[in-house]
Amino acid sequence: MKKLVLTAVISALSLNAAYAYQVELNGNVGYGQVSTSGDDINTTGLGVNATYYFKNVTGNNVPLAEGAFSDRASNVSAGYGYSDSTLSGAPDVRVHDFNIAGEFYVPNSDFYASAGLNRPKIEGVASNAGAYTLEVGYLPITNLLVAVGVADTFNTSHNETDPTIRAKYLTQLNSNFVNLEGGAQFGDHHDSYHLKGDYYLDRTFSIGATYDLTTYDHLDNTYAIGVNARKFVASNISVQGGVSAGQYLGNNDFNVTVGGTYRF
Repeated sequence: MKKLVLTAVISALSLNAAYAYQVELNGNVGYGQVSTSGDDINTTGLGVNATYYFKNVTGNNVPLAEGAFSDRASNVSAGYGYSDSTLSGAPDVRVHDFNIAGEFYVPNSDFYASAGLNRPKIEGVASNAGAYTLEVGYLPITNLLVAVGVADTFNTSHNETDPTIRAKYLTQLNSNFVNLEGGAQFGDHHDSYHLKGDYYLDRTFSIGATYDLTTYDHLDNTYAIGVNARKFVASNISVQGGVSAGQYLGNNDFNVTVGGTYRF
């Protein structure tokens, strides 16, 4: 009995101790279904992502999931995603998605900048489609970031550049932390909005909710409401998952995702 108690105490202490890391690896798998009037579109997918931080991230005294943001840790990342969509009577649509991104917190200041490039490739389709984002931001107080930028979407026949705005705020509520995020992108014929909130029951465990809305020519027929949770089973290992439901162009839409993170 004493051995079990001692093991539990040691585990608790090690989980709450500072853990420095410079690399973060993420992986996830997911399933989605859009119910159309003719048939259901079923999509399975997976994704992997790697992030390298230019300095050790510790994130002392904040939730483990928020260490990099609290430390203002500049970074670069790269990712790959694959999805396979099926519809009865039609060939599968397989998409390979490549992306790179970076965040830079200007040393000895409160200024911030970010950039990202996304290049999807549909099997069997020749195209030059992609998107990039550019942002500049400012941190007026501790753990509050406000950023504005542009998002450019392009293909072989069309190019559209839209303004963006977003904010992220990590704050303490009594003895726990709350993360609040919001953003918007304003296009010629469609606008998109994103809201996200996470409540940390302790440094290792969070529950959250999301709301995404896209309007096409002012029609509010594409939206999703989601719930999620994340748990650090060790200081450098977490598991997470979420579900969302809503509508996509007037059709019922459902998605579920599970994943994991490893840091070193």
